[in-house]
Amino acid sequence: MCESYHVQCQCGRKSAEIFFGKMLLDEKSVTTLFCPDCGQGQEHDRPERVWDNGWILELDMDIIRSHASTFGIDRDQLNASWIFDQGYVTWVGITPDDTATRNMEREEIQALAKTDLLAYIQAMKEWGLTREKRFISEGWRKMR
Repeated sequence: MCESYHVQCQCGRKSAEIFFGKMLLDEKSVTTLFCPDCGQGQEHDRPERVWDNGWILELDMDIIRSHASTFGIDRDQLNASWIFDQGYVTWVGITPDDTATRNMEREEIQALAKTDLLAYIQAMKEWGLTREKRFISEGWRKMR
């Protein structure tokens, strides 16, 4: 079973839910998280950092490289962006707070299911399509 882990950003005002796919890595592989506020001025073009729409996730590349043979890639070619994009250490969902946001948005629509099932189904479809379009327009990495 794959696990997720909540990480506070450096300023402590926001957090992200991190997903560890394929059960190879865990929370020890995450060193730092910067939200768009505390990440301002941070250098994000470094091999241990992945940048996603203002958020910066920094990984422990020593831990990551120790798994290079499992990833099937040369340890010198490994970087945080590749790890993130392959789903080994990534957000749960599309954004750092996607689970909480998705649950709140969906909860608003749930009431329709009790009173008008067809309206509920239509609202869920529209919500899903609107969410996807919003994520694309906002430039989230998983939607590229």
